[in-house]
Parts: sequence; C-alpha cells; structure tokens
Amino acid sequence: MWPIRSISYFVVFWGACVAALVNPIWGVINYMFVYQANPTATWWGKPLTDMGMRFSLIAAGFTLVGLVTGRKKVPDVRPLVSLWEVGALGLILIAALNLVIGVGYTSSAAFEFEKLWKVLLFVMILTRLGSTRRNLTMIVWTLVLGSMYLGYDAYTAPPHAFVSGRLDKIGGPDINTTSGAAAHLVSMLPILGVAFLTTTRLRYKAVVALSGALVVNAVILCRTRSAFIGFACGGVAALLLTPKARRFTIYGLFIIGGMAGYSLTDNLFWDRMATLLDPHLVETDQATAVRKQIWEASLHIIADYPQGIGPGNFTQIIGSYDARHNRRATHNSLVVCFVELGIQGGVLFLMMVCGSIYLLFRCAKLAP
Repeated sequence: MWPIRSISYFVVFWGACVAALVNPIWGVINYMFVYQANPTATWWGKPLTDMGMRFSLIAAGFTLVGLVTGRKKVPDVRPLVSLWEVGALGLILIAALNLVIGVGYTSSAAFEFEKLWKVLLFVMILTRLGSTRRNLTMIVWTLVLGSMYLGYDAYTAPPHAFVSGRLDKIGGPDINTTSGAAAHLVSMLPILGVAFLTTTRLRYKAVVALSGALVVNAVILCRTRSAFIGFACGGVAALLLTPKARRFTIYGLFIIGGMAGYSLTDNLFWDRMATLLDPHLVETDQATAVRKQIWEASLHIIADYPQGIGPGNFTQIIGSYDARHNRRATHNSLVVCFVELGIQGGVLFLMMVCGSIYLLFRCAKLAP
C-alpha cells in the first residue's frame, strides 16, 4: 500500500497533466511543483521512483502539447522574442559550438548542455504564459506553497540531513545542496512579499506569513554566507525601489520580519556570518582559500582556451591545472561562464546581467 502522501502526489501530478492540455499554465505549475517537491529524494517517493517515471519530463511534455491543444489560452505576447531572450539564445548557440571546439564531448558536457536549453525553453514558456494577471497570480502562489513545503521539509529534517551543522539535501535535484537550497529560498522571499501585499484576505496573508517564517528558518539552517549577502543586497534594493504608496507598509514589514528572523538565529549562524568581516579568516578559512585557488586556476584555463572548453567540462579539466581540486566546481557563475563558454560567452552573460538590472529599474518606474 502506498503512503497517503505518495497517492496525493500521484493524483495531483496527473490531474495537472490533464489540465495542461486545456490550459498550458497548469503544465507550468506542475513543472514548478515537481521542481520543488521532488519525490525521488524522499522516503514517500520511493514507490513513485520505482515506477521509473521522469516527472519533470512528463510535465514538460504535457505543457508543450497543451501549447497546441490549448492555444486559445496562450496570451499574445509582444515582442515575439525580447532582447534578453536573444541573448539567452546566443548563449545556447555558443554552448552548442563549444561542444565541438572545446576540450571534448563528455557525458558532463552533454548533461549540462541539455539542462541549459531546457531551462531556456522553460523560461520562454513561463514568461509568455505568465504575462496575464491571473496566470502570474497562479505562478506566485505556486512558489508560495512550494516554498512552504521546502521550509517544512527543513523544519522537520532529521539529524542526518545536516553536514557540519548545515542543512543539506532538501528539495529537487537542482537545489538539494546547502548553497543551492539557500539561494533558491532567499530568491523566494521577495515573491512571498509580493503575495502578502497583493492579497486582501487575512487567511491568505496568514498562509504567506507562515511560508515566509519557514523559509527564513530554512535559510538560517543552511548557514550559507552567499545567501546572507544576497539577502542583504536584495533588502537594500527593495527598500530603495519601494513604491511611495506602500513605502511605510513595506518598511514596517521589513522591521517586523527582521526581528522575527533574528529570533530564529543562533550562535552557530552568526559565528559563520562573522567570518565575512574578519580579514584574518578571509585568508585562512578553508572554503575561501579553496575558491581563490580554483579561481586562480580558472584564469590559466581561460588563457589557454579563450574560446571556451565547452559546457560542463570545468570539473573534467580543473585537476590538470590544480591537482588539489580535481573535479571541483567553481562556485562562481561568472567564472564558469568565461571558462566553459569562452570570452564571448562571458561577455554576453555580463551584458544579460546588465540588461536584467535595467529591466528591474524600468519595472520599478512603471509599477506606480
């Protein structure tokens, strides 16, 4: 007999697949649901995993079919392809070229390239289907409930889910590391803020508040310094870009949320965050030292392969430049972009980052 949670997941998943044939937004919701509540990493998901189903692939397939069968539900978007999407397509083309001119077509190269074009395809579908108020509201609440699930998963995590006092192995395959989960959850906080401010019913606000509390608690349990820096920078940006009509409301929520978040922290969390301000620890901290060594080796790789080594090949080649860090990742998106996609890919990536910042400021001006 399957656990009740397994049965519920199975029913909801296939219900959303069928609904996607009528309205493809349900396919997007289903895919996001799978991304966050990944059954393959849970005890209750074993019966589903044993079936050999690829839930994300099935959800994506039904979404693509739904774009045809539910064409009337697909919003008409202009322009057909935005300048930012042109840049993303450029990255895909550069990555495809580097599969040929890089250091070789490896299994990791094939895996990372497949992930890259899948993410791009999903983003393009998401931006089109999410261009109406109703669909955007559905997406926001999917993230609210998904974040609540991840936060609850962290809150109830057993002792073996922690590595050196840091929460590990929660969520889907792309966010089941300490840093990945923390980065994802921190990026959910402004979306939770949007949901809280835009809903008018108190019971819905209570749901968002509970989700936010669980998310903050999970981020604290991850004890990730990069997430802490991201939260601090995002908080400053949010305060500076706050619409005048809601400025005092948002400031008040920041104060209340900050006090509540602080009450959840412990000495272990602040001891780790304190290393960001200690110049001696910056030089001696093992994680920091390892990153600096990897980045120094990356500069040598870029000098030898200015055209790029190919997507996913960094872990295959880093050992040749620094044997201490064989098969280690860069822990830096910009560095890995320059190394794997070449100088042209790194420059294009930087242009897309600048374009994203411009679009955010434009949105802030248009919001009132």
